[in-house]
Amino acid sequence: MVLIENLVHDVAHALRQLRRHPGFAAAAIVSLALGIGANTAIFSVLNAVLLRSLPVAAPSQLFKLNIESKVSAAQPFSYPAFVELRDNAAPLKVAAMSRSYRVNVGVDRGGVAERANVQLVSGAFFDLIGLPPAVGRVIEPDDDRQAGGPVAILSDGYWKAHYGGAADVLGRTVSLNGAPFTVVGVAGRGFKGIFLETPTDIWIPTAMQADVRYHQNFSADTSADAEKPWLPQTGILWLDVLVRASDADAARATASLDAAFRQTLIPRADATGDPLQRKLILESRLVLDSFAQGRSRLRERFTPLLYALMGMVAMVLLIACANTANILLARSAARRREIAVRLSLGAGRARVLSQLVTESIVLALLAAAGGVLVAQWSADALVSMVVQSVTGAPASIVEIDGRALAFTALVSVATGLLFGLAPALRATRLSLSEELKIGGRSQQDAGDRTSARLLIGAQVALSLMLVTAAGLFSRSLYNLAHVELGLDRDRVVTVAIDPRNSGVAASALPELYARVVANVEGVPGVAAAAVAECGVEGGCRSASDGFAISGYTPAPSELVKFQENRVSAHYLQAIGVPLVRGRTFDARDRQGSPKVAIVNQALVRRYFDGRDPLGQKFGYQTPDTEIVGVMADARVYSSREPAEPMAYYPIDQQMLFTTSLSVRASGDPRQIVGSVREALRKSDPNLVVERVATLAQQVDNGLGADRVVALLAAAFGALSIVVAGVGLYGLMSYLVARRTSEIGVRIALGAQPGAVLRAILTESLGLVVIGLVVGVPLAAAGGRLIAGVLFGVRPWDLLTLSGAVLTLVVLGVFAAFVPAWRASRVDPVVALRHE
Repeated sequence: MVLIENLVHDVAHALRQLRRHPGFAAAAIVSLALGIGANTAIFSVLNAVLLRSLPVAAPSQLFKLNIESKVSAAQPFSYPAFVELRDNAAPLKVAAMSRSYRVNVGVDRGGVAERANVQLVSGAFFDLIGLPPAVGRVIEPDDDRQAGGPVAILSDGYWKAHYGGAADVLGRTVSLNGAPFTVVGVAGRGFKGIFLETPTDIWIPTAMQADVRYHQNFSADTSADAEKPWLPQTGILWLDVLVRASDADAARATASLDAAFRQTLIPRADATGDPLQRKLILESRLVLDSFAQGRSRLRERFTPLLYALMGMVAMVLLIACANTANILLARSAARRREIAVRLSLGAGRARVLSQLVTESIVLALLAAAGGVLVAQWSADALVSMVVQSVTGAPASIVEIDGRALAFTALVSVATGLLFGLAPALRATRLSLSEELKIGGRSQQDAGDRTSARLLIGAQVALSLMLVTAAGLFSRSLYNLAHVELGLDRDRVVTVAIDPRNSGVAASALPELYARVVANVEGVPGVAAAAVAECGVEGGCRSASDGFAISGYTPAPSELVKFQENRVSAHYLQAIGVPLVRGRTFDARDRQGSPKVAIVNQALVRRYFDGRDPLGQKFGYQTPDTEIVGVMADARVYSSREPAEPMAYYPIDQQMLFTTSLSVRASGDPRQIVGSVREALRKSDPNLVVERVATLAQQVDNGLGADRVVALLAAAFGALSIVVAGVGLYGLMSYLVARRTSEIGVRIALGAQPGAVLRAILTESLGLVVIGLVVGVPLAAAGGRLIAGVLFGVRPWDLLTLSGAVLTLVVLGVFAAFVPAWRASRVDPVVALRHE
């Protein structure tokens, strides 16, 4: 009870002290709020991306089945393989799911066309994740059969946004890519699916794959036909498989599922006709990987940058703490007589110390309240920018939840102790007889000055780390923005199209593509146009393995793999990649003619070892495709990724649905964007056009995550410079004020103002130099920690480090100049009267 009464008294006293000194309170609270808010914001993003589990029952028991293989990259499962696993998994719960898929939605309330994210799942999916419906029912095992009927489950968010949360939503019809579905339920509240950045709007049964024309994220062997329904085909791999198992059952579950999986491998292994390949295929095995947090492209791409940012904001907070500690040291000097009187009247040192520490913690908690507001705004802005750069669509995934608030409270208390404990200990360690003398001087003045100097040195060292990191990230961003792509980024327009969801039949594709290319090439200012399975810098890629190359013998267990793309004639001209040797595609390369390909120089270097590639052949297991041309290397997927071995095939030889149109302008590409849109509308009014952008814009958008990090690093570096500069200015002002009489005596004895000015500036620069001596090796070590996310710049970059050092030296001069100038203008008479 006494402890509670003391705590209440200490808090009330702390609030009175802050009210009596509003300037000090405002300066400390604002600087700490920025530091705490930045830490909370980055932690909230870190929590959402790396720590938070899916909002389902017992998420730690969710696992994803993956295949470990020496002969192929990680691949999904075919539907027949999933059925085999499901039927042999009892009593384990097993479910299948596709990736999220963007579809056209027509609803029964006016026929308004919309777009939504749809995921196909098996009947056990919702039962496996343990999520009961909010309304109606979920997809059930009977829905896995085509006869089960086309049913749909809405997400809670989609239901409220598009149906106003109406209870009579059940039984309504929703059209997905032209196929009617009956709404039979709404998923549990708060469940947005297993994709962090792209929430699922609607779930439908896997049996409806052909009805909604789902054709994303799959691989196929030569026996498959992707234009036919996928469910009966063993050669089309498109499903991820989830398993629910306790930790105790996980090993047994893996063994049971692996045995069933091996039965599905035998036909594939026998089809190779190669004993070694057969052996390697049969050595593939299943493993269970935790799926408690779902799937996130942001997690895969942004995790190292998040950790780097977390370290940087922690340093900003440390600098703010050091600055506040300096202010408290200055205040403690003014409160020594007050503290001495309290101690002389019988107050225990521990009691006074407790009160001073409470003041610091109250100060930190008030800063934390402002920090939460800073965190909410900055976290939303950060995630919006980063998610849009990674996925192409904005999303809100960050919430200041209980874990984030607990983090804020912990940081606030730790911050209060960090900057408040040392000044409090020093303030209560004094000589009563000396302090109670009028005009007495305590030897603790020297100790305070030493502590203040050490804190300034620490601030400078930490600021050097932050400024250096900001410089490295900025140079990395510059290098990415100016890297040679091997493409004509300045004159190319990229168009994301979706013929499949436009209702175009596969048989009509040749005519559609010919019409699109002809109409676009007829636009004034267009030099060339071509369609492609995957466009440049668009995040689309298609890789295959298991190739046989004439004249090339792979090493045992070697994965012969390269990227593939199917394009129309003039594609290389359209994207501005030069042909090094051979020919481009032309009218000879049509359906039924000998298979041909154009490969890049990276593939030639990797697999031909000086041999002439022209006329050579390659293919899946059997070389049947002739190389007719060699193109220059180009960074077609990302500015960060160098050219990989790649083969281009003429789309006329394997007609399929494309996702991209590339248009090269003879002048400014921005001038033709509107005309290109109009040409596409004339080609087919129903053709879905999802994006039209210049290649330069697309490359720039792809640097969104790097740009955010560079901007934040620069902001943190600037903030650290400001805080350190204010701290240095405050310390020098304090020291000059404490030495007014001494300076007056020196001037009275003949010291020149210039000499006093130089002495104060030298002392200030000495503090900066001490910080730099400590900070240079720390900055070098910090550079090595972020080396993995830099591009084209060494972590130990002398130019960047020299610039950071010069910045802080200039800071030291400017921060100390005003106090030094004032000191040099001290009137000796006034100074001695002051004494």
